[in-house]
Amino acid sequence: MLFTQWWDFTLPAVGRAQYQAVFLTNGQTYFGRYYDRIGAYAKIEDVYYLQQVTSSDPNAAPDTKIVRRGRELHSPASRMLVPKSAVLFVEDLTDASPITQFMKQDSR
Repeated sequence: MLFTQWWDFTLPAVGRAQYQAVFLTNGQTYFGRYYDRIGAYAKIEDVYYLQQVTSSDPNAAPDTKIVRRGRELHSPASRMLVPKSAVLFVEDLTDASPITQFMKQDSR
């Protein structure tokens, strides 16, 4: 048990926002609670991502929706580990962000 707790030790982050946007080198963006950890992997909890929804109308512009990770067919955990080498940058989301507002409403 001690090994597991040490392995999942997150570095303290003072003054950060409640939610972050995590931009990866492959172009994917995840939203949630970002934690820097000891080792090669960072952790994101309460993970959301954007998904384009195409319409049956070929002239309609694609719509974008936010999806909570874990609601997919294969039911993954809502947390994920990401190699730090794949993280391009991390941004704090403000309370005024529509994505932050959605995540707060969805978590109730």
